[in-house]
Amino acid sequence: MELAAARRDLHETLLRMVDDRLVVGSAGNASVRIDDRTLLVSAGGRLYRHLSPDEHPLVDLATGEVRAGAAPTSELALHLAVMRALPDVHAVVHTHSPYAAGWSVARLDLDFVCNENIGPAGERILVTQPYAPPGTTDLADATVATLLRQPGSRACLLANHGPLTVGPTLEVAYTVAQQVEWVAQMSFVARSLGHVHVIAPEQQDQIGRTYGFRVARPPHHSA
Repeated sequence: MELAAARRDLHETLLRMVDDRLVVGSAGNASVRIDDRTLLVSAGGRLYRHLSPDEHPLVDLATGEVRAGAAPTSELALHLAVMRALPDVHAVVHTHSPYAAGWSVARLDLDFVCNENIGPAGERILVTQPYAPPGTTDLADATVATLLRQPGSRACLLANHGPLTVGPTLEVAYTVAQQVEWVAQMSFVARSLGHVHVIAPEQQDQIGRTYGFRVARPPHHSA
């Protein structure tokens, strides 16, 4: 990906996270793969509106060394781990959107309940296990392990923290983040009204065929 465009897209994504109320202050982070050896990740510790696109650091994907730019997000290990483990992933978005974060605090998976589940693409949006503090390699390892529990899933919930989404582009990963928040909000409303009705696996697959994706499930599962 061309670097100048990647810097612009990453910065716009971060500003949009704030505008869409998926994060507060300097919370959340994002990254995009530049090539097989290089990752562009959001700068850390400052409000996004006080940063310029050129300040977001370039990082060596193999070593984690910062090649250029400001200090990276405290979740650098998380982004490196996901990009290393999932070579088809080219963008990662991590938000603290309130409803999804609420489910992560309750440590409850989100089921396939509506059309917005087509973005996350998994039978369930799983919560990482066990809990790991922010910024740690334990959190990075738990996140990768959770995504690999449903190969092809584009989202998970970091326990007591918030959602993480992936995609082939920042735009896709960000849209999935919005969809995760919608699913979380609708599931909360349904539960408050009475019961969350989960769409049956065979009907999930029918939705997948309609919209051109395969529902990600654990490898041993058969619909």
